[in-house]
Amino acid sequence: MNTPLGEEWKQLGVATQHYNPDAFASDLDAARQRIRDIRCKDVDLLFTDRSGRPVPGVAVEIKQTASAFGWGDHLWELDTLFRNGHAGSDRVRHFTERFTQCLNSANCLSYWTEAPRNDGPKHMEFQGEDRLDGFAAQVDWALKNRLNPKGHPVFWSIEKAYPEWLKRYPFETQWKFIEVRVRNLVARFKGKVKVWDLINEPMWEAAPKNLKERHWPHLESLENICEYIIPIMRWAREEDPEAKYIINDYGMETDPEGWVIRHKDGHHVTARNQRKRFVALFQRLTDEGAYPDGLGMQAHTGAWLNPASQNEILDELAESGVPLHYTEFWAHEENLIKAGVGPKMAAAMKAEYVSNVMTVAFAHPAVESFFFWGEITGSFGFRSDHNSSGLATSSHEPTPTYWRVKELLQNEWMTRTSLVTDADGRGRFRGFLGDYTARYATSASMPAGVTFSVDQEHEGFIHLVVHNRAGAGESRLA
Repeated sequence: MNTPLGEEWKQLGVATQHYNPDAFASDLDAARQRIRDIRCKDVDLLFTDRSGRPVPGVAVEIKQTASAFGWGDHLWELDTLFRNGHAGSDRVRHFTERFTQCLNSANCLSYWTEAPRNDGPKHMEFQGEDRLDGFAAQVDWALKNRLNPKGHPVFWSIEKAYPEWLKRYPFETQWKFIEVRVRNLVARFKGKVKVWDLINEPMWEAAPKNLKERHWPHLESLENICEYIIPIMRWAREEDPEAKYIINDYGMETDPEGWVIRHKDGHHVTARNQRKRFVALFQRLTDEGAYPDGLGMQAHTGAWLNPASQNEILDELAESGVPLHYTEFWAHEENLIKAGVGPKMAAAMKAEYVSNVMTVAFAHPAVESFFFWGEITGSFGFRSDHNSSGLATSSHEPTPTYWRVKELLQNEWMTRTSLVTDADGRGRFRGFLGDYTARYATSASMPAGVTFSVDQEHEGFIHLVVHNRAGAGESRLA
């Protein structure tokens, strides 16, 4: 089928790297079908009263209340508001409303430090000043609003993420401070934060012992990368064995337009070669007993990756043998605007592109979550002008991307249906994985409901004990 903006895409050509959804309509249609195949289950409900007798003829409204798939964005802007005393402001109220209306997960940020020029979420910019309360505020906000918090990042081996005070110590002493950072962060939030970006950007950056010799792109040997990841993985798992730990990196999808990236020895560095090295790292870590729980793709692709190429990349990375996570996806309109597209049309085209990327990701069986990097909460969280962002103040207007993402996540990919139980008290439907409520009436004016969940392992029927003109509803899986 043709997309609403098909002609606009065709006219732009090279400005969008020849991205045209109409040319990939069959790929997108196939992805939509795969979504129905792999993200949904046939559900068989059995309604009985408290005595176990089937209850026929019950008219039931089925409403999904939460998706099992993780959809999120970062909380950089929220952290800034909290730290500057605006926790009770209109900005936070509207940020909370828009975020929770759209997403179900939150990327809670705690850098050891992060480029002193950035007003970012920093843990210990000055020695001895342990400032995890900002991270705690993000986590508590997420949990209060029924969002799943993810922690980012536990460790990042890059100059700007090392506190200045740490650098005056010999490497052996620095390594002890690193262990304390890892253990304290994971231990303090055990049971609250169940997913962490444990290691950030190992494929392009120097190992800790080689930080002084860092040259970008710094392609460390897998041996050197494993040498520091393995103890960090062990420390984290010793503090919280039940949490999931992701290794996260960028530059795995596309080569920058017009760039040729060369290593110091002169060889050409490509996204494809980096994917191969990344997969090899996961296989090596697994062989050495330090298995990661997920492969994180930052996916800073900007514009524009076509659906077929995106799917091929996911297939390659799935060879790592672990679930895939989009961790920091963003897109931009710069090429469109430079090509003469007006701001409103550029925003609409970007929204369509983001929608297509999400569709292909959701359709791939290896992908477990999808996090944006500022597409919903603002432009990368750095802007001081909140009104120019996707949301934040009482005078904001969310972007077309926000509305399209919300439509996908809260309507197209959420199940709402109705049924009437048969003579055996059974009702059947096919729905997306996640949490549900079944609502019915015990009389003409008295509503009632019971909750249940559908997961990937679901088999058999779900037994719902319902009001039979009296008593309380409850559910159990047979």
